[in-house]
Amino acid sequence: MMQLYEIGTLFLWNVWGVLLELAPWLIFGCLVAGVLHVLIPPGLVRRQLGRPGFGGIFKAALAGVPMPLCSCGVIPAGIGLRKEGASRGASVSFLVATPQTAVDSTFVSYSFLGAPFAIFKLLSSFVTGILAGLLAQRFGGPEEEAPAPEAESVPAEPAATVAPVQRSWGQRLIDVWQYGIHVLLYMIWGWVVVGVLVSAALTTFVPENFFGDTGFGSGFTGLLVALGISLPMYACSTASVPIAAGLVHAGLPPGAALVYLVAGPATNVATIGAIYRVFGGRVITIYLGVIIGSSLLFGTLFDALVDMDAMRIHDHESHEHATVWAIAAAVLTVVLLIRFAWRDYGAPRWRRIQRDDS
Repeated sequence: MMQLYEIGTLFLWNVWGVLLELAPWLIFGCLVAGVLHVLIPPGLVRRQLGRPGFGGIFKAALAGVPMPLCSCGVIPAGIGLRKEGASRGASVSFLVATPQTAVDSTFVSYSFLGAPFAIFKLLSSFVTGILAGLLAQRFGGPEEEAPAPEAESVPAEPAATVAPVQRSWGQRLIDVWQYGIHVLLYMIWGWVVVGVLVSAALTTFVPENFFGDTGFGSGFTGLLVALGISLPMYACSTASVPIAAGLVHAGLPPGAALVYLVAGPATNVATIGAIYRVFGGRVITIYLGVIIGSSLLFGTLFDALVDMDAMRIHDHESHEHATVWAIAAAVLTVVLLIRFAWRDYGAPRWRRIQRDDS
């Protein structure tokens, strides 16, 4: 009985740990999407990223590489781009390129794994984003035009006498919150819950250094091991760098760290579910296929081209303490998830019970 209690306590503690890492970027990504929706002129995204073709896909990947959005944080931002008029290829390119790297992640990668690794990581993110966008645009099915932004509601008057609707900054901030949180986060809340629980379960029930202690840590097999670890887990491109370095110290080839950092931040249960819901089965197949294939390809190339001795790998551990912002974001996320769950499941059931009683 005591053992079950300890396991349950550890699992809940790991759930909280995942929330501390996930929530700040999730909320930030939602607010970024809200800012895009409210402040960017309605036609800008459509003009720059709306036309199917290489130009919009290239621009989306170029914009996504330095942006500090992680796995779940990029979901609402990418979906927001699509809703603002970006083409399917550009939206997918942004969703693939963005979570793999960022400015802060690049410097951390350089610190832990050296300059060649950091450069390879940037290159793989950019190339993978463009490739995924091109394939999604070509083979993702008929292109459905993104809905045009809704016009502001104004009284029905002759066109010559209608004055532009002026919205205060306070109202715009409210609109950012409403759109980013109550529209976009609400669309994916169920997948976020599943992703947090799966990640916490893996942390709880898979022993530390288990894969490093097995005999599967050499050559291409080591890359596959890293891929298997990374796919189902929530991973932040910056916070995952010490883990990737730890995989190398545990006996996996250096390319395995690249596989982990390419595939991990771009794939988890929440991301897969949200992209499937918005873009459909063809696109999610392309999305996963490109990320998995490119991670293994770049990992293999890295091992073939870069000498292990040329890498600078630090063996110090990262002791990160939860910030006030992380704790506040985690608490806020829990409250929002409970509220959305009640809206979808609790409230309808409660109304049914009241009708049956009456």
